[in-house]
Amino acid sequence: MIGRRTELGSLIDRYNSGRFEMVPVFGRRRVGKTTLLKEFIKGRRGVYFSATRGSLDMNISRLASKVLGTSVPVRMSIDDLFREIRERSRDERYVLIIDEYPNLVRKDDQFTDALQEFIDDIENDSKLFLILCGSSMSIMKHQVLSSQSPIYGRRTGQLEVRPMDIWDSMEMLKGFSEEDVLRIYGMVGGIPLYLKMFDPGSSLEENVRRLFFEESSFFRNEHEFVLMEEFDNPYTYYTVIEALASGYTKVSDIASYCSLDDSTVHKYLSSLLATSFVERLTPVDNPDGKHVLYRLADRFLRFQFNRVLPVVDYYDPDHPEQTLGQIMRMTDTDMGPVFEEVCGQHLQRMHRGKLGKWWGADPINRRQEEIDLVLVTKDGDRTVGWFAECKYRNEPVGMDALETLRHRASLVKGIDQCRFVLYSRKGFTENLRGSQAVELYALEDVLSFPSDH
Repeated sequence: MIGRRTELGSLIDRYNSGRFEMVPVFGRRRVGKTTLLKEFIKGRRGVYFSATRGSLDMNISRLASKVLGTSVPVRMSIDDLFREIRERSRDERYVLIIDEYPNLVRKDDQFTDALQEFIDDIENDSKLFLILCGSSMSIMKHQVLSSQSPIYGRRTGQLEVRPMDIWDSMEMLKGFSEEDVLRIYGMVGGIPLYLKMFDPGSSLEENVRRLFFEESSFFRNEHEFVLMEEFDNPYTYYTVIEALASGYTKVSDIASYCSLDDSTVHKYLSSLLATSFVERLTPVDNPDGKHVLYRLADRFLRFQFNRVLPVVDYYDPDHPEQTLGQIMRMTDTDMGPVFEEVCGQHLQRMHRGKLGKWWGADPINRRQEEIDLVLVTKDGDRTVGWFAECKYRNEPVGMDALETLRHRASLVKGIDQCRFVLYSRKGFTENLRGSQAVELYALEDVLSFPSDH
């Protein structure tokens, strides 16, 4: 299993406590939760169970069969099932993994209510290790993690399985060039199953044709499945996602694009934020201010809505080069933000702090300025800001980039000590390489950085 060593280690640490544990595990569809949990339960006493969208009685029957170790359907009440699990976990460690937990609680709270009573009854004298896992981020947060949930306060930990970073993604893309690795990462992000679909034996253009544009292609309707996991009527969110994918970041601009009022857009954005598909950005020195931007954080949705869906209906299989050539040219123009995201992962790995961005007014030049990456760390009582610019260009970066970064950093409030970092696709000029005032990283430096996952 590539990556996930940190996540697996976290579950093992909880398992080794020996006491009752209830750990919600959540993350978007296809991110690798099931693979992680099946790897974890290997060699351990217990049951892995994946709930379906059938009736609660049917799911209880299937779970009971798993617990009893029989392939024959078992008719059993929830109370009797929990009584059986209690007996099995009374004196020995017993793992119960319920995957796709949202399927048990979409229609009513009957199972969650019964689970609450069960946990309250056993938590002080049981060796049960209970994992509730789900792909619906909104349901998991509402039904398991929120204060409105019947089992609120019963969890002993939680684990969000996030998309893989660039280094673990590279492990799944062996055989591709560094540039193509970045392009693929820009198309689908660090989603293991998506990365696995790309074939290094074919050109990137051929992969895009096969995976995104053929009538039976894997990604053809994947965006619908992803959104249906979260929303009963996902199509109401399409226009908002289109606006975000197209680069609109302010509520007023999104509302104008969608022909909606600001309050309606705020409601949609709130729901999308709960899924982690969208992120809310504020300047690092004014996190509670009014300067708020929104960005589509899910790279697959961004690529699908911004690049594929606008042209997929015009795709001609007899002349694929017309559409694919346009897509590949657009992919090149998309590399700046992808490179910036990868550099952010590198900066955070190097210095460990809170990563963000900055933008604001420059009173000297009388214009808006911005800084690609700002990492805030603490050195005793002093606040240290690591300011970084990311240049995905075909020429080396020179001293002027450092001078510009220094000036912009002077506009950021609340920083006691400034450190500077420059990232470049094509390296740096000789005079900049001789400077001791800045850390310099070329693309190959970033991608060759050891993975700690």
